Amino acid sequence: MAIVGYDVITGTDRENLRAERHRKVPLRHKLGIAWDTAYAALFLASDESQFITAAMLPVDAGSATRIG
Repeated sequence: MAIVGYDVITGTDRENLRAERHRKVPLRHKLGIAWDTAYAALFLASDESQFITAAMLPVDAGSATRIG
């Protein structure tokens, strides 16, 4: 959904836009899916996270760590 209409504006086909977007993701060079976020939430709701408080848990494949 993020590229709908953007292909018309830029004149680039959707497959090239998707490939470019995937190349920008540091970990595995692909975007995550909803399950990635769901698994993080499941972990935080489990007993294994009992000592985790007030922490941010980015589920973004390292995209937030990129500089520039």
